[in-house]
Amino acid sequence: MTTVRPAIPRAGSALGAATACYALAMSVFGTTTSLFLADEAGAGPGRVGLYFVLCAVVSVGLGLTVGRWSDRLADRRSVLVLAALAGVAGAGGFALVREYALVCATGALLGGLANTYASQVFAYARELSELTGRSLARGTAAVRAVFSAGWVLGPPAGLLLLARTGFGTLYASLAALLLLAALLARMVLPRVPRTKTPPTKLCHVLAQVPRRTWLLLGAATAVNVADQMYLIALAPYVTRELGLSPALVGVLAGTCAALEIPLLIGVGRLAARLGEERLARAAAVLAVAFFALVPFAASGPSLLLLQVPNALWTAVLVSLPMVLVQREVPGGAGTAAALFSATFPVAQLISGTLTGLVATGTGYGGTFWCGAALCALACVLLRARRAA
Repeated sequence: MTTVRPAIPRAGSALGAATACYALAMSVFGTTTSLFLADEAGAGPGRVGLYFVLCAVVSVGLGLTVGRWSDRLADRRSVLVLAALAGVAGAGGFALVREYALVCATGALLGGLANTYASQVFAYARELSELTGRSLARGTAAVRAVFSAGWVLGPPAGLLLLARTGFGTLYASLAALLLLAALLARMVLPRVPRTKTPPTKLCHVLAQVPRRTWLLLGAATAVNVADQMYLIALAPYVTRELGLSPALVGVLAGTCAALEIPLLIGVGRLAARLGEERLARAAAVLAVAFFALVPFAASGPSLLLLQVPNALWTAVLVSLPMVLVQREVPGGAGTAAALFSATFPVAQLISGTLTGLVATGTGYGGTFWCGAALCALACVLLRARRAA
C-alpha cells in the first residue's frame, strides 16, 4: 500500500485524461452519426433507425462478453487499449467508407467494442479505489463528471470541425483522440494488481445476481428509458409544439450537462451523509417531479430553470446505481460494470419505439408524462429493494 499512495494523484490525472479523450470522441460520434448516415451513406429514416437498433443489440452482447473476459485477466489496461483501438479502427472506417452495409458492420462491431471502454473505465476505477482505500462513490462520480464534461465540449467542437472540414477530417480527428486514449491507458495509467476470477460461464454469474440487484437494474433501465425519451422528444416539442428557437434545444442540453459536473463531484459526499439507497430513492422522486413539470413549461426561461432538477436527479442516478451494482454482483468488476452499462442500450431500444407510439397518439408533450410514469415505476422498484 505504501508504494501505491504516492501515485494516487498521477493515477487520478491519467484516468481523467484517458477518459476525457474517449468521452470527447464518443460524444462527437453520438451527435454526428445520424447526419453521416443520411448525408454520406444515403440512408433514409428507416435505415438510420435500423443502424442504431443493430448497434444497441451488439453492444449489449459484446459488453457482457468483454466484461466477463476482462475479469480473467491480470491487467485490465489491456482491455482498455483494445477497446480504444477498436474505436480508432471504427473512426478510420467512417472516414473512408460510405457504403451503408459496410458502415453498419463497422459501426456495430467496432463501435460495440469501443463502447466497452466506458464500462471498463468504471471497473478500473473501482479496483483503484479498493487498492487505495478511497471512496468508490466519489471515484465513480468523478469519472462520470469527466463524461459529462465531454458532452459539454465535444458536440459543439465536433460540429464546428464538421462544418469547416467535412466528415473525413472529423473522423480522422476522432481516431487520433481514441489513439491517445489507448496510449494513456497503456503507458500512463498505473497497473492495479488484482486477482483473476475463475473461468465461470456468464449465465452462471447472472444466475447468482441477487434479486435486489435485478430490481435496481430494472429501476436504472426505467429512468434511462425516460431520459432517452426526453432527449428524443425535446427538439420537436420545443420547435413544433412550443414554436421556440431550435437553438434553445442546444442551450438546454448544454446547461444540464454543465450543471451535472459540480453536482457529480458532490454526489459521493452527499451519499456518505444521507446513505446511498436513500439518496437514490430521493433522486427518483425528483425525476418524477421533473418529467411531470416539463409539459407545463411553455417558455425558454421555465425550461431552462427545470434543468436544475434535471441535472440533480441525473447526477445521482447515473453514478450511485453503478456503485451499488458493483458491490452486489458476484464476480469481477468488469462483469458488474458491463451489466449496469447494458441498461443504456436496452433503454435505447425501448425508448425509440415507445416515443414513436406515444408521440403519435398524444403529441410530443405526452412523452414526458410517460417519462414521469417510468420514473414512478423506478421509485416502486427501489422501494421494493428494502424488502428483497
